[in-house]
Amino acid sequence: MTAEIFSLDHQIVFYETDQTRQLTAGMLVNLFMLASQEQSNHLDLTAQKVQSMNLGWVVTQHLVTINRLPKLGEKVVIKTQAQNYNRFFCHRYFWLENQTGELLAKMHSVFVLIDQKKRKLTKVLPELVAPYGSVYTNKIEHLSEPKKPNIQPTYPAKTYRVRFMDLDGNHHVNNVHYFDWLIDAMPREFLLTHHLKAVNIRYKHEVYYGQLITSQVSVTDLGQQLISYHQILTQDLENCRAECHWEKMTTLIK
Repeated sequence: MTAEIFSLDHQIVFYETDQTRQLTAGMLVNLFMLASQEQSNHLDLTAQKVQSMNLGWVVTQHLVTINRLPKLGEKVVIKTQAQNYNRFFCHRYFWLENQTGELLAKMHSVFVLIDQKKRKLTKVLPELVAPYGSVYTNKIEHLSEPKKPNIQPTYPAKTYRVRFMDLDGNHHVNNVHYFDWLIDAMPREFLLTHHLKAVNIRYKHEVYYGQLITSQVSVTDLGQQLISYHQILTQDLENCRAECHWEKMTTLIK
């Protein structure tokens, strides 16, 4: 049995892009999550139904690979497959293609089920994954951890206050906001001269409404390629860690 691949057509709109007129990394993940949500709705496994059981799906890690980000107005196809799971972890895959089938980006995500009242991990319920055609396996893939940044940040750290609109239906900060915090730690000049090619992001501890978070980064220059190592911190607690791979642009965006 193979898990169903769900497809969703979409056209990139202006609020999904930045000044380069390309889809942002955060919005890329938003589109992937939208496809996941639409598949769940299609199978009558809505967020409301899961929440009525005092449960919620939470992302623990994303592995993102980008060939190129689509431009404003470009028509794309978003695909997703809830491929396999074990007692505690569910692995879902995503693909973004243009209308000719060119692979623009892909993502491998790990989800866990939490008890909303206890805010603790709980076992995956078969009735919540069976409709996707997900396959149970004992030999599920373990994703590599992002490397920890150097003690000395390359650029000045930035701070952000967690707002009400940063929270989602699970009452915690939507995982996409971390992408914005991470990437915003990079200077504008850097972002205008480099393509983001890959992201490994690991969510470790929840961030709560009203908290002040710090985004810091250290960069390793490997010539044509650069790697940035990121942390999201609340005081001394590491809430999120990420590793981003960048490529210098051959043609600068004006």
